[in-house]
Amino acid sequence: MTITHQHGTPKDIIVKDIIDDEDDERRRRRGINSVPEKWKGFLVAVFYGVVSVTITFFNKAVLSYYEFKFSMMLTLGQMVFSLLFLILLKRAKWVNYPDFSLDIARKLFSLALFFTLMAASGLWALALVNVPVFSALRRLSTLIVIIGERIVLSKLTPINEVNSVVLMVFGAIVAGWGDLSFDLFGYLLILFNCLVTAGYLIFISKKTKETGLNTFGLMFYCNLLSLPGVALLVAATEMQGIIDYPYYGKIGFQICFLMSSVQAFLLNYFIFLCSTINSPLTTSITGQLKAVLQTIIGLFMFGDVDITPLLSLGLSISTLASI
Repeated sequence: MTITHQHGTPKDIIVKDIIDDEDDERRRRRGINSVPEKWKGFLVAVFYGVVSVTITFFNKAVLSYYEFKFSMMLTLGQMVFSLLFLILLKRAKWVNYPDFSLDIARKLFSLALFFTLMAASGLWALALVNVPVFSALRRLSTLIVIIGERIVLSKLTPINEVNSVVLMVFGAIVAGWGDLSFDLFGYLLILFNCLVTAGYLIFISKKTKETGLNTFGLMFYCNLLSLPGVALLVAATEMQGIIDYPYYGKIGFQICFLMSSVQAFLLNYFIFLCSTINSPLTTSITGQLKAVLQTIIGLFMFGDVDITPLLSLGLSISTLASI
């Protein structure tokens, strides 16, 4: 007769827990991993492009239509939502990532810095510049990614892709020259945003290999490490305006702010996923393809674009080059 014990040795229990954890992780990842390999990268890039388009318009609505001129506070709200959402998902055992480690935090500090600068400068620039010009000038980030991949990752880009990117940048410069709402500070912010966005995309691949963290782990650390600095900036520069803001009770503002925060979480998820499954350059190029739709809608949506022949020419060159 064989007797089955309900309680094994401590070693047996530990082994069983490890196996159960691995099974849970496989079930959590089954959604993306069940997709055929040849389609996985394509679908991730598509989802990234869609979310990237919609969040731009929700952000613009908050910052311009509802006149919430506090881009750092919007950045802080997005970070707080993403962090809380990640914690709740982990508690529900829908996602898994390691608990906080000071050693991992040190390794990811540079990535978190790029993340903070990218989010803050992008929203600040969007508050000052209309959507079509913002989309056009952001195409410079792809050229910077090509240069950065060569320097940091020793990766060469095919010459036909380089030529397309150079043409995109040329079109963006022409569009900026024809923009009657020209804002030098806003343009400089976009240039800075392109630099830190390129650094962010390149460092995602690098830091993923160094730490072994999954997408959710990288998001957790980026948001957690970025939070204190952004909170201090809000307290130092925007607090009085935030207190006096008159439209908190408007349902449209509440919906746009919430959707902006939700989609910031989704955008960061798909950026990480696209940069690891595909490459930093693929992520950047996808961002430029979605800008085609973004540019067309942005011309008419907020009424802040004066269409000139030079602006139209530049946007057309940049848009066609991205296709």
